[in-house]
Amino acid sequence: MPNNDNSNVENGEVPTQKLVASRAMCYCCFDTLINALQHPNRSADLSIKSKSISDFVDTLADPSVRCPLFVTWEKSNIDESPWQLRGCIGCLSPRPLATDVTEYALISAFRDQRFQPITLEEVNSLRVSVSLLVDYEDCEHVYDWTIGVHGILIKFVVDGQRFDGTFLPEIAKQQRWDHAHTLSSLIRKAGYNDTISPELLNRIHCTRYQSSKCQAPYEDYVSGKCEGVDPICNPLKIKKMPSRSWTLNKTCENEF
Repeated sequence: MPNNDNSNVENGEVPTQKLVASRAMCYCCFDTLINALQHPNRSADLSIKSKSISDFVDTLADPSVRCPLFVTWEKSNIDESPWQLRGCIGCLSPRPLATDVTEYALISAFRDQRFQPITLEEVNSLRVSVSLLVDYEDCEHVYDWTIGVHGILIKFVVDGQRFDGTFLPEIAKQQRWDHAHTLSSLIRKAGYNDTISPELLNRIHCTRYQSSKCQAPYEDYVSGKCEGVDPICNPLKIKKMPSRSWTLNKTCENEF
């Protein structure tokens, strides 16, 4: 897509420690989504927090750690393939995990322009995934990455216009794409529609990265976080912490 990413990855501002996505982060996303949907009068700022935020922050070696991340919502549909994408937005710039896991849970649920906002009636058919992007490395060339292992971030300039885009590590494998198909699809996703020539491929700066990904469907959230008590039917089950203002001031990127 034309440049709309203020990523600091190229400036080296990425975490050096190994980060691991956790079920506590996924449970935090469900807590935040449900609380926002159960309090529609607060939807203007979506300033909702839950106890699970402190739960997962306590598991981090450094509570102030920053990392690029994506939050993905999928919906189960028995009439189609098992899981249909319902929203996925993230950021290629390092973000503080302590606050932005919940920020992107809401952004991906309500601000993915490809879909209508998620409703409370859908929640019990959802699955959430949290992906932390780690281990960034410059590629020697555009094919210097492994399908199913690496995600790629491309950047290039044509006639003064900058283009960039990314696919998470699982995308090429899920779509059964080879390197060439993945690159052509990503170049189109970046917004470039002219001929993809060898000269263009040679000018592309490609960065590879890996991700730590954790998924949790709603039923796991109910059993693992809510002790088997459905919080939609029992809204008092979720305890809230003092809220803070939420605004859509992030640089966002769709994974696919």
